[in-house]
Formats: sequence, C-alpha cells, structure tokens
Amino acid sequence: MSQFELICQQLKVRLQAKEDLRIDPSGPEPAAVVLMLRDRGGEAEVLIIKRAEHPHDPWSGHLALPGGRVEPGDSDLRETAVRETREEVGIDLDAGGQFLGQLEAVTPATPRLPPIVITPLVAIAPLDAVLRPNAEEVVDAFWLPVTTLKQQGRSDVVQLVIQGQARQWPAYPSARGAIWGLTERILTQFLALID
Repeated sequence: MSQFELICQQLKVRLQAKEDLRIDPSGPEPAAVVLMLRDRGGEAEVLIIKRAEHPHDPWSGHLALPGGRVEPGDSDLRETAVRETREEVGIDLDAGGQFLGQLEAVTPATPRLPPIVITPLVAIAPLDAVLRPNAEEVVDAFWLPVTTLKQQGRSDVVQLVIQGQARQWPAYPSARGAIWGLTERILTQFLALID
C-alpha cells in the first residue's frame, strides 16, 4: 500500500463525518477551506496557495489553503469550498474529486482579526487536476509533500511587531515561505490524524 493510500485510509476512519455543513448566519461569519491531497507516485501532497496582496485583507500575501467566506448563493459549506477552490485555483472538486471528511473548525486567536469560523474540509483532488491560479486572488499555488511537513514539523517561526509588541508564531517551512497562523493550526490537526 502506498503512503497516499495509507493516509486516505486513515483519514476515512479518523476524520469527522461531513454531517453538519449548514451555514449558521447567527454566529461569526462562516467560511470553508479545502485541505486538498493528491497522489504523486504513491506519495501524498497537499495544495498550498499564496494569497494575493490586498490592502483590506488581513491575510494578504499569506500561504494558505484554498477557500473563503460564504456567499449568499451557497447552500452549505461544502458548496462554499467547491466554489472558492474553483475560483481560486481552477480545480473543480465536483468533477472527479472526493471529500473525505472535515477537521475541527478554527477561529482567529486574536481580536484584531475579523470574527470568522473556518471549517476545513479534506478532499482528494481529481486525477486530472491542473492548477490555474486566479491572479486576482492567488499569486502562487504549489503541492507540498506531506512527508516534508511531517519531517520538518513546525520548525520555522514567524515574528511580527504588533502595536509595538514583538510576537512570534510557530510555522511550517516551505520553499515559498512560512505557513503559519490559521493554516498552521489546520495542518497540525491534519498531521495528528496520520501515522
């Protein structure tokens, strides 16, 4: 059994079922992201994007997972994830992709960021998936081996000065920069589920 097959088998057993993906308009703003996996010669890889720079986006320029906020026409969070992934990287998960389940929702850990609840869905990319980043939203997209994430762990640190106070966060290193914040927290959840 390949590493990719083993990971998919473990995830099918260990992930939360996609039971309640209803949009709750009463709480913080809902959003969904996709932790998308692909099989690369038996090895599992995860899709990472680099968000475009926008002055009003608190996550401007960050490495992230494809996804975003719910829009009025979305019937549930799965639809949000599919729509956002198609818009951002040109991959249609409804055309040959497979959803395996979901991770625990995450929210920003600081009040400086907008109140938002992000539901991470785990999916397998369609076999013929071709990355076509939408330059208005995504300036780069790349596949990162899960083995690299596991071996290097959160060995990087992001340091920022916020309101005159130096702060730092753990991060996963990549050739394209540090993966930190909400995406680091989602990846850490994911990696804890696989052996």
